[in-house]
Amino acid sequence: MMIGDATTAGLQAALHALDARRAAHETNIANVETPGYKARAVDFESELRRAMDRGGVPTVTPDVSVSNAPGRANGNNVNVGREMVALTETALTQELLIRAMNDKFGLVRTAVGNG
Repeated sequence: MMIGDATTAGLQAALHALDARRAAHETNIANVETPGYKARAVDFESELRRAMDRGGVPTVTPDVSVSNAPGRANGNNVNVGREMVALTETALTQELLIRAMNDKFGLVRTAVGNG
């Protein structure tokens, strides 16, 4: 039996969305030399916030957008420095959310006397 609540569901939804964001940054970096490639960005925080405010089990569909930032002569607009920073931020956020989930399950284990 899985123990869960709105907080756990919110953490899981955020982790899934962060996976999509990480994949977008990795794809952007992989396509840095592809002529005409436009960088992708993933947003989910506002949708997750609205879902959590409504209560119940939040589900989030990450919003993937294409950047209109100016590009190089070949039409590619990937900024590797910006992508690397964003990739690091995403990884740190994932680590923080995983730690929060582990802490929450640790409290449950303690509450049921198996901690």
